[in-house]
This record gives sequence, C-alpha cells and structure tokens, in this order.
Amino acid sequence: MGAYASLEQNAVVANIGGGSAIGAINGPSIDTAGYSEAMIVLATGLAVATGTLACKIQDSADNAAFADVAGAAFAGLVATDDNKAKIGRLKLDGNLVRRYIRAVTTVGTATVDHVVLAVLSGNQYSPQTVETVQFSI
Repeated sequence: MGAYASLEQNAVVANIGGGSAIGAINGPSIDTAGYSEAMIVLATGLAVATGTLACKIQDSADNAAFADVAGAAFAGLVATDDNKAKIGRLKLDGNLVRRYIRAVTTVGTATVDHVVLAVLSGNQYSPQTVETVQFSI
C-alpha cells in the first residue's frame, strides 16, 4: 500500500509530513477519495531549546495546486512541547476540503523532530456527501 497502512477495513494511516530541519517542509499528499473524515496527528520528538513548530493542512483538487484549509492548523508549538502529540479532525467535503491533502510544517530557530499522520476513515460515504469542516486541537 505504499505510504498507507491499513488499520481496519474502513481506515488507513498515511504519513503526510514531518522532518526536523529549520524551514518549511511540504509533506507528501494523499488521496482522500471515498473517505469522510481525516484525523490529523502531529507528533513531536526532541526539540532544541529554542525550536518552534507550526503545522497547517493544505488541500488540492488536482494534486498540483495546493492551498491552506481554513482553520486547519497547529500553531505556536515551542521546545517545551517536545515529545507530545496534537490531534485535529477534518470532515472531508468536495466543497470545503478538496480531494488531496498534505501537511506543511515550519520549523523555526532550532530543530524540532516531528511527524504528521492522517488517519482516513468512514469510507462508507463519498467525500462529496459531507457538508462541514471541523478541526479542533
């Protein structure tokens, strides 16, 4: 399954971002067709004392031109947030969240080890049938 790992019949896990170096990192995109929800997990590892980390989710209709998903971001993580996880939830919708998603993480000042995973579930619905986006931290 490549970057995907099956959890059960109706869910898969995919790596959509991560790294440690200072700067912005565009993660690999995943196709959410056939899923109604994505749980986004940002897990941090070791952070150097002055390190900062921000993470946002982007979407695309064609897997080429990406844009930020409104409200889908983890911001302001600092070195004291190392070895922690943050979780957000996206309702997938053809009008509000387009078919392909990826994470964009930005590490500032000093290195912060991190990974971003998406748990896709609810494939009994097509992405176009869900009407709302919800992202909570």
